[in-house]
Amino acid sequence: MDRLPKKNMTAKIIALICAIILWIFVMNEQNPPVEINMEIPLEVRNLSSTVVAVDVPDSIRIRVRGPRTVIAGLAKQDIKTYVDLKGLSEGVNTAKVHTTIPTSIEVVEVSPDPITFHLDSIVSRQVPVEVKLSGAPPADIIVDKITYSSQNVVVVGPKGLLETAAKAVAYVDVAGKSADFTLGVPLKLLDHNGKGVEEGLQMKPNSMYVSLFFVPSVVKKTVDIKPNITGQLAKDVALKQILTNPNKIEISGNRQIIDKIDAVYTEPISLDGIDKDVEVEGKLQVREGVTYSRNTIKVNITVIKQQ
Repeated sequence: MDRLPKKNMTAKIIALICAIILWIFVMNEQNPPVEINMEIPLEVRNLSSTVVAVDVPDSIRIRVRGPRTVIAGLAKQDIKTYVDLKGLSEGVNTAKVHTTIPTSIEVVEVSPDPITFHLDSIVSRQVPVEVKLSGAPPADIIVDKITYSSQNVVVVGPKGLLETAAKAVAYVDVAGKSADFTLGVPLKLLDHNGKGVEEGLQMKPNSMYVSLFFVPSVVKKTVDIKPNITGQLAKDVALKQILTNPNKIEISGNRQIIDKIDAVYTEPISLDGIDKDVEVEGKLQVREGVTYSRNTIKVNITVIKQQ
């Protein structure tokens, strides 16, 4: 009577083992382990606020293995990859890539691992601001003056990258503009070759107010007339005075040209052989781009007899 339970127990154990083997077989057949490659964003942890990590890859390629049904439902957000930069100093460094994965899968490969990167100190310096105009106002209007809220901006970023920054530029379109205006303009950071500096630097401020003032391009101005004298008087006379009639003249033209003219000169007037008071006609020296109210004047030459 005692043998029957033992025989039943042995049979039960054998049946359980067979069931387990059968289950494993079925599971391997129906839900076999598979492998896939995934690109996972790489996190940077415990980075000091005084440095910045340069050349750290944005993502890591990771190969994982697990049951087909689990892998099929696996999403990128289920896996975390990160490097711990605590305690690292400025310069070239290497760090191991750490992973966090669901318990039902395993990591087969991580690439690259470890990663090599550079820690650069964060510094700041000032760069000059420049305003560049595009387009053109109407033909009879020019930009007379440009003012802006600051001559310099502070740029903050990695020391190596900061060295490439040369200036901050505000681009202002003046096409068709003829009235004074003030505009808030974003700033663009350029390198020494005039190209935009890559991301990684911050400007403070990153925009500024620019004011433009317009004036007519054609202006009028009254200037002195000065005789251009050459030659010598007769031996027995001396020059007393030379007067022009009129002694001033109105000129007009582009403001940039007119603003540089303080006087108008005559063509050379010869004194050769003059021995008495005379009035001669003098032609004015003309300059391209300038309009004169007259082209000729009278020149009165007064002499005195020498004893």
